[in-house]
Amino acid sequence: MYKYWSYKEISLLKKYYPKLRVKDLVKMFPNRTKATIVAKALSLDLPSAKLWQPEENNILRRYFAEASMEELMKLLPKRSWPAILAQGERLALKRKTDKPRLKVNEDYFKKWSSNMAYLLGFISTDGCIIEGTYEGYSDSLKFGVRRSDVDILEKIKREFRSAHAISEVGNAVHLAIASQKMVNDLKALGILYRKSLREEVLNVPQKYIQDFLRGIVDGDGSISISKEGYPNLSICGGKKIISFIRVYFLSKFNIFSKISRRKKSKNYLFYIAYRSNSAKTLIDYLYTNANLYLERKFKLAKQCLKIEMKHRRNYTEEENQIIRQFYHSLPKDRILAMLSNRTWLSIQDQAWALDITKIKRRKKKLCIYSS
Repeated sequence: MYKYWSYKEISLLKKYYPKLRVKDLVKMFPNRTKATIVAKALSLDLPSAKLWQPEENNILRRYFAEASMEELMKLLPKRSWPAILAQGERLALKRKTDKPRLKVNEDYFKKWSSNMAYLLGFISTDGCIIEGTYEGYSDSLKFGVRRSDVDILEKIKREFRSAHAISEVGNAVHLAIASQKMVNDLKALGILYRKSLREEVLNVPQKYIQDFLRGIVDGDGSISISKEGYPNLSICGGKKIISFIRVYFLSKFNIFSKISRRKKSKNYLFYIAYRSNSAKTLIDYLYTNANLYLERKFKLAKQCLKIEMKHRRNYTEEENQIIRQFYHSLPKDRILAMLSNRTWLSIQDQAWALDITKIKRRKKKLCIYSS
C-alpha cells in the first residue's frame, strides 16, 4: 500500500536531495527505496546532487589549474577524480602540467642533508633528468635499477614522501616523478640533461662527501670478496668524477689507486679499484652508520667488514729500491726470490703505490726502438 510523504519528509528531501547521493538519502528515509526517493524528487522538480552546482563550478574555476588531486577531492568531497577531470574539461579548464599530479615533496633538494647528498650521488649514476616531451610539460626525475634492487626505489619514495608508483619493465624497475620544481633545483646543483656527456663534479659540502660517495658506489660501484677471501671495491664512471674520488681517498686515507679505462667500453668510462686492507678501510668509511643505502651492497659491505685482515709489514727503503730497480726488468720469480717475505700481490700493490707499472716499461722500450 502506498505511503504518502509527510510534510517532514518532503522538507528533508528538498534540503538534502540536491546535496547528497541517493544511497546516502536512503539512511534518512528508512521507509523509502531509492526508486521512490528519486520519483518524489522528480515530482518536486528538485535538482539532483549528480548535477554540478554553481558553487562547485566556482571551486573548479578557482583551483582546477594548480591544486593537487588530493586538494581538489577534499574541496569537492562528493566527486570522484574522473568526475572532476570530466567537469573541468566541460568548463574548458586546463591543469598546469609543470606540477606533479601525485603527492611529492617538491622542496626536497633545497636543503642539504646526508640523505640528500646520497641521492645526488645515486642520481649521478642510476638516475637522470628527462626534458618534457611536449610544450608546457614538466621535466622529470627518473630512476632505474634491476628488479632485485627495488628496495632502493622504495626508500627513495619514502624519502621524497612520494605517492608515485614504481613500474616494472622486464627485469628492471623504474620510478619517475614529473616535477619542474625538483628538476630546477637539481639543475642548480649541477645535475644536467645527458649527464654522462656533460660530466661535472658536484660541489658537495665536505661534511656530506661520505654520503655522496656511497650513493655513487651503490649506483656504479662493485663490492665483492675475492677467491682468497679478501674484500674488493671498484668504482666506474666518467674521468672527472673518478679522478675526484681517487684524489679524495688518497688525501683522506693515503690510499693509492690507478685510473684505468674499461676494455670494450665507451671512451668516457673509467674505473679505480681497491683490495684487501685498502678496500676494507674504504668500505668501513662508506657504510658504517649509513642511513640510506642499497640493501644488496650494504649486506656485502657487512660481510667484508667481518673479514680478519693481516696487516702487512711496511716496506723498507731497501725493498722499495729493489722494486724501483728491478720491477720493470726482471721476471716474477726473480723478484720473489729477492723479496722472499713478500707475496706477488703485495709486491704489485707496493709497485702501484710507488707509481711503477709494467705498462710504463713497455712504453719506454717502444720509444727506444723507434729512435
